[in-house]
Parts: sequence; structure tokens; C-alpha cells
Amino acid sequence: MSAEAEDAPQRAARPGEDRSAPLSSAPQPEDRDRWLELLGMLDLDELSLDFLRRIADVEEYQDGKVSEAELARAAHGSFLGLIERMRAGSGRELETVAFNVGTSRARAGVSRAALMTAIRIDYAVLWNALVAVASANDAQLLLRHADFVWRTVDDYARQAHNGYIAERELLSDTRQLAQRALVSELVDAEEPRPDRVAEIAAALDLPLESPYVLIAAAGSEAAKLRDALTGDHALRSLVTSYYFGGMLLVLAPESTWRTRAELRPLRESQAGALITITGLADVWSGTRLAGELAKLPGEGRRRTFDDWPHLVRGRLVGTFLEPVLTIEAGLAECGPAERESIETSVRVFLETGSVQAASAQLFCHRNTMTNRLRRFTDLTGIDVTVPVQAARVVLAWA
Repeated sequence: MSAEAEDAPQRAARPGEDRSAPLSSAPQPEDRDRWLELLGMLDLDELSLDFLRRIADVEEYQDGKVSEAELARAAHGSFLGLIERMRAGSGRELETVAFNVGTSRARAGVSRAALMTAIRIDYAVLWNALVAVASANDAQLLLRHADFVWRTVDDYARQAHNGYIAERELLSDTRQLAQRALVSELVDAEEPRPDRVAEIAAALDLPLESPYVLIAAAGSEAAKLRDALTGDHALRSLVTSYYFGGMLLVLAPESTWRTRAELRPLRESQAGALITITGLADVWSGTRLAGELAKLPGEGRRRTFDDWPHLVRGRLVGTFLEPVLTIEAGLAECGPAERESIETSVRVFLETGSVQAASAQLFCHRNTMTNRLRRFTDLTGIDVTVPVQAARVVLAWA
């Protein structure tokens, strides 16, 4: 230390200030009376006005989501609860006020970030007011209560956040119920009128004529689909789910389905059936088609519109058109080896639609493939190179 520093006069202690006392961040018993005196000097109206001046600079509170009267009422109640908590340690009233602030902001559509910003303003207003009413002799007392004030406001913030989340979940459930009620009109026993479909689209805030993805699942596959929806709030907010005929169905705009990362679990899942419909008016027919596809055998394999032959075959069995499915009698003339080679060749041809592609896939000569298809025609009377006749085989072997 320099000689000048040694010779410099030391700052005189303020009246009543103990220069030898160590600094502390914890209130002391002897602080109690003066602390209560400072709290009693706070003016609720001034606190509320200061809060309103500061909150006016927050963008989300400038659009009228929350009226100034509601902000003033909430500010008065919040500061009253905070002061009472710091005065008497009573928490029930403050918890109720905070929870109600959280729920009301969720209903108003205020973001969680804006809610927390407002609570940080509460702290700034409260602390600045305490500093304003304190004297120089209260400096260390304020220091010892800084953490106490912050923890009190932090408890308030936690309860407000709990109320906010609870209300958001309730609103989400209510929205889902309202959605299902409207969607039930689209899938009711009678097809809805076009004008009513347009009204439902507007109420659901969904495009009327854009394509949609529709998923249907039954049994254990429905349970898996339901678990995926239940466990992810973000996912639930992007889709509309409903029940029909004992099945769970999920509807999503195709653009949302293709692009949103939150829907990846559903895209990658193999549960149930998935089809695309051209617009909201097709939900009526699409629900029934997807539901029938979901009932087809093949759990663990996602059924699609390409499985239509299975549905049509089921409709033909037991009707006067069932003979369309009868092609096995002619094939019974073949020996096991010949039948296997003919059937395999016909199936691959039906998959590829090309003699050349089918012969390449089976590693045989084009002429060999042609001979096998001709042999199939001789045995069954069906020429699979003719589309309308090939359809009989597709249905019979579905």
C-alpha cells in the first residue's frame, strides 16, 4: 500500500452502522421490527402503477389480450399476496393468486415467456419500492433480505406456472372434445351436406379441399396409437383424433404430416391402416375405407390403399359373384413343381406388368416366361396379359 493510501482518511461509518459486523445474506432476528416497518411503508397503488408502466413495454401485453383493468386488478392482488407472505410467512393466499394469474393468462393466449417476463417485473417493482422507502442505515438489512424477496417471488412464479400449464392442458382437452364432436358429424351415418362440411372446416380451422392423411387402428394397434398420442402434447396439437366403429382414427393435413418432426413417430409406426383423402368432405368415406383396411390381417404391417383387393375379395365371397374367384380347379391338373413355377411367374408378372421385367426378376428367358403365362391361360382360361382378366387373378389370390 502506498504512503498516500496509508495517509488517506478512511470513510466514516454512517450513524448506527457497525463497520466491524460481517456482511450476511440471511435475515437476523433483530431485523424483524424494521423489516415489518419497511413492508408497511409500501403503497399497493404505487406498486400497481409502476407495474402497469413497465408491462406496457412488453409486446404481448400491447395487443389487448389482457385488459388494463385486469392487469391492474391482478397486480394489486399479487403485490398484496407477496407482501403478506414476506410479512407473516402465510402462503395459501399467494398461491391462490398466483395460480389464478397463470390460468387467466393461459386462457387469454399469453405465452409462457410473456407470463414469466411479467413476474420478473413484479420482482423489480417490489425491490425498487423497498429500496425507495429504506434509509441509508437499512442497506445491510436489505442485503440480508435480497434472497428472501427473490425466493418469495420465485414461489409465486412457480405457482403461476403450474396454473398456466394446468389451464393449457384443460384447454387442449376441451379443444379435443370440441374437435371430436364436429368430426363425428363428418363420419355420422348420413353423409353431411357440403355447406355443413364447409362450416365444420372453418370451426376446426382446417383446410376444406387440401389432401389429408387418415390413419385407422383397432385392437392392440389402436392401443399403441393411443399411447403415442397421449404421451406427446405437441403431437396431439397437430392432429385430430376420433373414434368410429371401435377404432381409433387420426386425421392430419398432408402438408403437416410430411413436414412436422413431431409426427415422425406416427410416420415410422407400422400400426393400422393409412390412406390419403382429397379433402375434408372425403372424411366420411375415408373413415370407412381406412377402418376396413385396419381390420385386415397383418398386425405389425401398415395397410394401405394397395390392399384393396383383400377388401373386394371379402365382399365377393358368399355372393353370386364368388365364381369370379374360382381359378384353382384348372391349376389342379399340374404337378407340384410345374404349379409352383407357373404361379410364381404369374404373380411376378402381375407385380411388374412386364414380361421382360418378370423374366429378369426370375432369372429366366423371356420365352420361358411367355410359355408359362400361356400355360396358365390353357389351364384356367384366363389371359393375365388382358387387364380385366388379370383382375380376376389379383382378387382370387388376394
